[in-house]
Amino acid sequence: MKKIRFFILIIALSFISTNIFAKVHKYTFTITIGNWKILPDVKVKSLMINNQIPGPTIEVTEGDIVEVKVINKTPLPHTIHWHSLELANSQDGVPYITQDPIEAGESYTYRFVAKPAGTHFWHCHWSTLLHISGGMYEALIIHAKDKKNSINAKYNVKKDITLIVDSIDPEWQSKMLTMMEMMHKKEAKMNMEMEKLFTSVAEYKKAIKNGYKSPYLKGIPKPSYKYHLINGHPYPFVKPIITKIGEVTRIRIINAGNILHYFHFHGMQLLVVAIDGNTLKSPYYVNTVPSFPGQAVDLIMKPEIRGWWAVHDHAEWGSTNNGHFPGGAMFLIGVADKNGFISKYKPKISLTQ
Repeated sequence: MKKIRFFILIIALSFISTNIFAKVHKYTFTITIGNWKILPDVKVKSLMINNQIPGPTIEVTEGDIVEVKVINKTPLPHTIHWHSLELANSQDGVPYITQDPIEAGESYTYRFVAKPAGTHFWHCHWSTLLHISGGMYEALIIHAKDKKNSINAKYNVKKDITLIVDSIDPEWQSKMLTMMEMMHKKEAKMNMEMEKLFTSVAEYKKAIKNGYKSPYLKGIPKPSYKYHLINGHPYPFVKPIITKIGEVTRIRIINAGNILHYFHFHGMQLLVVAIDGNTLKSPYYVNTVPSFPGQAVDLIMKPEIRGWWAVHDHAEWGSTNNGHFPGGAMFLIGVADKNGFISKYKPKISLTQ
C-alpha cells in the first residue's frame, strides 16, 4: 500500500512541477466593430480584435500555458474556439455547450496547455458564418518541444510563413452586422432575451405545441462571397514570398473561411508534411494544394528555378475581386539565384483581364 501511495505522490508531483515551470503566455483580445480596408477603395464593416484583421497570432511551444483575456466591447455575444487543440472541455469555447457567451461589456479568460504541436487556429464560435467572415480568426502555432525531431529541423527550414484564408461578402456582412447590433442593443435596453433557450429536445417540442414559432421558419440570406483574402487582404495586396534557389520555406495554409480553395503553385512542386497539425508519416508531393474549410496544411517549398512564380486558386472564382480576375486568393513567389537576381521582367499589376 505504501508503495502505491508513493507512486501516486510521484506522479502528482511530476504533474504539478510540469505546470509550475511551464512558460505562461498572456494575451488580451479586445473585440470592437469598425471598418477594415481590404483594398484602397474597399472598406468592409467588420469585427476586429485589437483593431486588426486577422487578429493576434498566438505562437508558443508545446506544453506552454496560454492565457487569453477576451474583452467584449460590441453589442454582440462572442466565444473563442481553439481549433484542433486538445484541451479541457471547459475551455473549448462553444456557446451553450461548454460556456455561456461573452455578452456586451463582459470579459472572459481562457487558460489551457498548448498541445498538440502543429499548425492550428482560433476563431469566434458565436454565429460563426458571420463572425469568422467578419474577421475574428488567426493562426495558433505550437512549435514542437522536441526541436531536434521537428519538421523545421528535419527539412532545414529557413523561413516559416503562415497564410490564413477567408472569403467575404461586404454588403451581406455590413447588413447582417448592423441588424445584429440593433437587435442586441434593443434586447439589452428592454431587458429581454433575443434567443430562447431549451434544456432538452422534449422542452423544445413542447414549446412548439404551445404555439412557439422557431426562427427556422424565417430564413436568413446567405453570403455571396465576392472577395477572397489571404492574411486580411486580396491580391494585389498579398505580400509576396521572397526566397532563393534551394532555400527551404515552410508554408502553413489555414482556411478559416467557408469555401474550398485549390492553390496552384507555378514552377515548382510542394511537399505536404502535415495536415491539421498532424505530421504525416508518408509526406507526398503536389502541385495544386486543396485547402478545405477549417483545415491547416503544412508545405515544404524548395524551388529550383528562379523567377516570379504565380500562386492562385485554380477554382478561378477564388482568384477574383468582385468578379474581376486577377484578384482574391493569389500571390507571387520570387525565387532569386545565388546573386539575388530574380528576373529581367518586372511584374505589373493588372486589375482586370
